Amino acid sequence: MNDSNITKVYLLDVPLESDYKNTLYFTSKANQQSYFQSCIVKSYTDFTYQRKDKIIRIPDIVDNIYHCNYVMYQNSNYSNKWFYCFIDKMEYINDGRTDITIETDVIQTWLFDYTVKPSFVEREHVDNDTIGLHTVPEGLELGEYKVNASYHDDKTDNIQNDFRYIIGLTFDYDTIDDPSLLKFPGDVYNGIYSGCKYYAVESASEIGIWLNAIDKAGKGDGVVSIFMAPKYLSEKTSGTFKVAPSSEPVTYEVDIPKLTTLDSYSPRNNKLKTWPYMYMLASNNNGGNVTYHFEKFLEDSDHVNECRFSIKGALTPGCSIRMTPFPYNGAYDNESEALNLGKFPTCSWTNDAYTNWLTQNSVNIATNVTSATVSTIAGIGMMATGAGATVGAGMVAGGVMGIARSAGEMYQHSLVPPQASGNLNAGDVITGAGENCFHFYNMSIKQEYAKIIDKYFDMFGYKVNMVKTPNKAHRSRWWYTKTIDVNIDGAIPNNDMQMIKNAYNNGITFWRNASEIQNYNLTNGIV
Repeated sequence: MNDSNITKVYLLDVPLESDYKNTLYFTSKANQQSYFQSCIVKSYTDFTYQRKDKIIRIPDIVDNIYHCNYVMYQNSNYSNKWFYCFIDKMEYINDGRTDITIETDVIQTWLFDYTVKPSFVEREHVDNDTIGLHTVPEGLELGEYKVNASYHDDKTDNIQNDFRYIIGLTFDYDTIDDPSLLKFPGDVYNGIYSGCKYYAVESASEIGIWLNAIDKAGKGDGVVSIFMAPKYLSEKTSGTFKVAPSSEPVTYEVDIPKLTTLDSYSPRNNKLKTWPYMYMLASNNNGGNVTYHFEKFLEDSDHVNECRFSIKGALTPGCSIRMTPFPYNGAYDNESEALNLGKFPTCSWTNDAYTNWLTQNSVNIATNVTSATVSTIAGIGMMATGAGATVGAGMVAGGVMGIARSAGEMYQHSLVPPQASGNLNAGDVITGAGENCFHFYNMSIKQEYAKIIDKYFDMFGYKVNMVKTPNKAHRSRWWYTKTIDVNIDGAIPNNDMQMIKNAYNNGITFWRNASEIQNYNLTNGIV
């Protein structure tokens, strides 16, 4: 057998280590060989057969080769396959000999000889980073949240100047002086039946004018309610104070911009643009809050980067107003995640009981007093003529007592103070402050934590926890893969196969360019 030139051994300096945290990706064996040959420091082409994972005797002093960390060799008389190895140890023997211990780089040696089958992939760089596509919890420290921007519902954000006082009457105010007036039969406002007729006035002074007129007409008991309501719920009929009836709730849409940065930091990884790294907090400013995830709002060409809400309202005492996200989390109108607005104040008012009583009983009082007067005069006459003096005296006494009773009754009612009706509720303070409306807060983690997590995603991708074939060659510069009990096929020695599996299970990053290994500051787009 010809023993000359049976083995080629090259000593290299490459940026690879035996922990397999980082390795190189090549599209072909030719490209792989070309790269490693470009890193040769020492070449030897006349060695005898080189056994795998053994000692190579290098005919050189250790000082001349200590900066080498890698070996590629080929037993050319037997195979054209190149083996790639790490140098584990160098041992000085003498000035003309250094023994190096090698360990096969199982990834590079068998790179084109194994296939990763569908496996449980714990983490990886994804091949589609659409916002909202990847939401598996990462379990990372988030720190405190920060308000990035805030918004108000533009229909009611200036409620101090954008409301009316609604007076509910059991009669038609336009016919207040009609003594034969029947009770108002009721009407439908925003789809809700009311037994009252609603009138809308603009100021507290107008309320006083209305109540005085109602009391003078003796119909103070017909004032059932006075409450505040947003103007958009109380559209008046043309040229009158009457609130226009309507068969459906008032509905309008509010569009709130989505958050795109975290505390002014723009992330590279879109998972940071989802819950729990950023979200919207909606509040009724009265103790009710709902968290909305930006990624759950369905967008269309007319609503890009917007959160849409439908707000419905019905005119009732306290007002019933409800905000619903749409389309949200798979439902067009997601009522299960709606938020109700705090109640508007139900106002107090004074009811002049004496004026009402006097008006309501004016006919009877006049009749009673006249009758008593006649009785008294008749009695005096009888007493004067001497005929029926006793009867006459009784008539006088009865008449006087009747007048006294009427006068006394009137006096007693005049002593009754104006009666307070209605009540106050929790919406009073925030309505008085002009804040009884929906508030929206775009929340995110602080920039400090956002940068930390973004770097983490740069290095290790996202947690995916899915059985799949790991992504490969889908990023411009590098990609990370970590599996659990990976499935790999290939005609490879068992020990090497186990080491390859361990590398995937421990987590391994493939790089396209050796000069960029561990440089995570570079862009790494999906290709």
